Amino acid sequence: MLAAGLPCQVPEESPLWLPPDWEGYLAENCWLDLATDDSQALAARSEHCRQHGKQLVEICASWQPQGEVLGFMLLCGSSTPLSPAAVQWLDHCAPLAGAWLHCGPSGSARYTHHVMQALQHAWQLAWQQSPPTANPQLLDWEALMQQQWQIADKLLQLSQAYLRSHGIAPDTADSASVRQRFALPHASQTHFAANLALLIVLAMQQRDTLHDILQQVFTALQPKQPPKAD
Repeated sequence: MLAAGLPCQVPEESPLWLPPDWEGYLAENCWLDLATDDSQALAARSEHCRQHGKQLVEICASWQPQGEVLGFMLLCGSSTPLSPAAVQWLDHCAPLAGAWLHCGPSGSARYTHHVMQALQHAWQLAWQQSPPTANPQLLDWEALMQQQWQIADKLLQLSQAYLRSHGIAPDTADSASVRQRFALPHASQTHFAANLALLIVLAMQQRDTLHDILQQVFTALQPKQPPKAD
């Protein structure tokens, strides 16, 4: 970091207001928080920084080795506009300058990262259970779909909890407006994580109908029992 020209304070130089057990980097008037604990602990650190006139920027990413295999995405969240020092750090840590996503207020990066991890898990699970060489007629499609439904339910619960934490009621959201906002360039979205959560909740409202249709398909595809001989 120092070699890249970014200011860095070693522990011996850290100010008294900064707890020694925090995980992250201290830039000019800015704390880049790398901890992976829950949002409640993050909120406490954010309030501590605010009381001392510092900005906390939440940082989440798929680090090595996962990032090497699945791709690297740098996510951040902050309750105030990013300071120039924070932007400088993010540009340096991202694969390319500007190749990072501001997800919204503090806590938004955690939510977005959890969604990305859940989707990756769903893809990996489907790939393991149904590789390209598998015979489609021999696959247990109903069991595969049941696994995907379980992940979808977890995503729904996660998204509903995130929206509640920000006082957003999905029942009052217009699906066309939500899709329109989510289709905007990421840099133009003031709260990407909320748009993502709303999109997931609205999509999941159709899951019962889709589940019933798939159940009818699975039933129709069951092999017919031969008639019993007299």
